[in-house]
Amino acid sequence: MAYINTRQITHETIRHLFLAFIIGIIILYFILFCYQKITGNSEFFTSSMIIPSARRILILYTGGTIGMVNSPAGNIPKKGYLKQQLGKILAIHNDSSSLISPYDIKEYNPLLDSSNMGINDWNIMISDVRDNYHKYDSFIIIHGTDTLSYTASALSFAFENLGKPVIITGSQIPLEHLKNDGENNLLASLIVASSTNIPEVVVVFSNKIIRGNRSKKSSSNKLNAFDSPNITHLGNFGYSAEPNLNHDMIRRTGLGTFSGQLYDENIEAMIIYLTPGFNFKNVITTINANPKIRGVVLQTFGIGDGPTGNDEFLHMLKTLNDKNIIILNISQSIEGHIDTGDYETGKTLLKYKVISGNDMTLEAGYSKLLYLLTKYKSGNMLYSREQVITKDLLLDIRGELSNTSTSFEFN
Repeated sequence: MAYINTRQITHETIRHLFLAFIIGIIILYFILFCYQKITGNSEFFTSSMIIPSARRILILYTGGTIGMVNSPAGNIPKKGYLKQQLGKILAIHNDSSSLISPYDIKEYNPLLDSSNMGINDWNIMISDVRDNYHKYDSFIIIHGTDTLSYTASALSFAFENLGKPVIITGSQIPLEHLKNDGENNLLASLIVASSTNIPEVVVVFSNKIIRGNRSKKSSSNKLNAFDSPNITHLGNFGYSAEPNLNHDMIRRTGLGTFSGQLYDENIEAMIIYLTPGFNFKNVITTINANPKIRGVVLQTFGIGDGPTGNDEFLHMLKTLNDKNIIILNISQSIEGHIDTGDYETGKTLLKYKVISGNDMTLEAGYSKLLYLLTKYKSGNMLYSREQVITKDLLLDIRGELSNTSTSFEFN
């Protein structure tokens, strides 16, 4: 009799455990579902098969070469032209509806050559993505190439807990020309936006998928104009229409709610490009005349060296220290990283609170510095504003720097 009761208890226990397991899965799914709805992050529900027709893309057309037409004054942007041309391009391809999601285009007014882009323009783009974040599954920003990497870096820092692709692209040759690179870049961007859930700001250009804050325009003329000097690409396109993704390189979204921080246009960062014979008194004059300058990017030689035997250089650094102006060290070299511990010149810079930019590009370092100066402008913190900014400059917050030496330095 006791044996029968034991079996009954065992079966009853198993049944209760099974019900508890099912209830636990339902509760977990409900929590993740609510998280996805609140934050807009869809990564938990990403499957290997994404249905493009079920997604929506917002295209922000800011200007640039891609939509320009010839005029007596040279190439100029033409309203409505890019939308018209994109429609014609997709009409050629019978399978475009199965590969490319429905999209809306917001055309900026005025359309800008990217050389005219300013921080206010970054803020407009940030606002457009932020305000439409829950309405669309991915975003494409069409941009001129000259300052594209600055925008890609700036947006990468502005978007916290990003859970959707923000793709930036453009072209070296206008769509108006019979032979151009714009058509391929547009189609590649649309495919990435339609078929992936990369939770990053990326540059899609010449069949490459590059982390935005690692991108750099490496050629003013070649169609293969962009690269990432110190890390591998996030993906690429080959023979197939589908992208090849390097999943180990793609960052995961944060667990918090998505937000987009605007940049304070009253805070400035100055770039100082060191050269032999540089007149450092001019920097001091500029700093004294402009109290908005709260940060400096010091572009140094090689692994982060400067002319520490020059008293005027040291006096400039002391002046920046006295004014609590943050100094970020970025190498003039395209590849490699800052190492201020190898030479006396580098160690002297550390004494003057010059912060290592590691292997960040100039574009990433400049944008990150402005981002942190804005984020911590209030100064209501346990530690000083300078201490907090210094700490975050040394941290990898958006994939912009490498914590260890990369294979790129030894090839």
